[in-house]
This record gives sequence, structure tokens and C-alpha cells, in this order.
Amino acid sequence: MKHVFKYLKITVFIALVVLSSIGMGQEINHGNPKYKPKNLEEAVSQLSIVLSDSTKQEISSMTEEEFVGNAHLSLGMWIRNEWRLWKGGDLVDYFESMGIFHPDDMSGIILTSYYRELQGQEWQVDEQVQHCKQFWNERQDYIYRLENDTAFAHAEKERYEQLDREMNERTKNQYPIGTQVRAWVDYSIFGDRSEVVGEIIGWRSKQSSVKSRIGSSQGPLVTSEYLEANIRIIEYKDIKKQKRIERYIKRHNGEMWVSASLIEPIE
Repeated sequence: MKHVFKYLKITVFIALVVLSSIGMGQEINHGNPKYKPKNLEEAVSQLSIVLSDSTKQEISSMTEEEFVGNAHLSLGMWIRNEWRLWKGGDLVDYFESMGIFHPDDMSGIILTSYYRELQGQEWQVDEQVQHCKQFWNERQDYIYRLENDTAFAHAEKERYEQLDREMNERTKNQYPIGTQVRAWVDYSIFGDRSEVVGEIIGWRSKQSSVKSRIGSSQGPLVTSEYLEANIRIIEYKDIKKQKRIERYIKRHNGEMWVSASLIEPIE
């Protein structure tokens, strides 16, 4: 779980840096930050106008994988919305002329090319385009097999469920019994959460009541297992929330069950 929180922190960091940079960029850059680029070259140039020098330095300190992957829901979302990649226009027409039709792929190519420009690298646009096309071709073949090859669909169902179990085992190994952790626990039906510190005293796996399908609406149904930790509470970070938490979660003998996705090591 530790690496998950690491990348969540990177994602939040990128979002904060980018949003603040965009606001600053509109004041300190001499270019027009509201201009809608018409091709990839203009898109990369426009990001240079919008983003501040400090943001560029922070981006340059990351690996390409860290930046592109974690900027997808921050700067990437801004690109898709601000430059209307969902609605059509010159930039969309430009990408579609190359065989790129999904806005996520368009923003991905823009982010990758911008990162490489900052690093003084070749953009390798043809390779990026080919990678996107290959992904969709392979996905179409995969979905076809899921929907038409019973043996393959069964094997994939088993593989997905086994991966789920293995991930749960890795989590239990990462947090042995007796480990002290931070956890975020619900205290209302609206999803409000508060932080607690506790000691793990047990684990349990439960089958999800909602089944999902692999690949498409016609793919095989998969039964997922989610993991919960039994935590003996040591401290409520917000003591004012204690009674509300105990009423909502039904704490018993100073213990409560918490989703494994909501715990983090104490560093």
C-alpha cells in the first residue's frame, strides 16, 4: 500500500502545482494563455506559456512515467477540458487525422511530448501514435476472445480472481499482526472520514456484493474479494469525532474493522 500512497501524493502535488501555475501563468506570461492550440506543436508551446518556470523544474525532476501517469487526472484533465478534446475542433481534427480518436490518448501524447521537450529529447510522435493504435487493436482482439472463447474467458476470470487474492496476501504481509497504522474511518453516510491510529490485530477477506465484468458488458463475471483489518484503536486524531465514529462503525471492545485501502504505515 505504501507505493499507492506515494503515487497519490505525486498526483495531488501535480494537481496543486499545475493549478497554481496556470493561475500565475495568466499574469506573468506574455503569450495568450487562453489560446486553443490547433496541433501538437502549438499544444507543447502553449503549455510552456501556461506553466511557470518553477513548475517546469518540478516536472523535469520526475521520471516520464511519474509525470505522464500522475498528470492524467490533473494537467491532463485540464488539457482535455480546456482545449475541448471531448467536443471536437482543430486540435481534435489534427489527432484524428493521425488515427488517434480518444481524448485520453490525445492528452497523453501532449503530456509525453511536453515532458520530452523539457528534457531536450525527441518527441518520437510516430512511435507514440503507433503505441496507441497497438493498444486499441490488442484490446479489440482481447474483448473478442473474452466474448467468443469460453475457455479463454474462464481462464481470465480465474486469473483476475487469483490476482485479487495475491494482492490481499501482499497487503497482509506488508502489515503483520501488531503493526501500528494510520487509518481513515467513516463516521457518516455521506462518506465523511476521520483519522485514527491503531494496531492491527487481525485480517479478514470478504466477497464483494457487486460483481464486475472483464473487458466489456459481455465479458465474464468476476467475484472480487476485499480485505479488512481489525484494528485496536490507540488514538482518535479528532477526539470530537470519537462518539460519532463509534456509533457509525459499531466499535466493539475498542476494536473496529477498516478497509485495507484506508490504512497507511506510520512513518
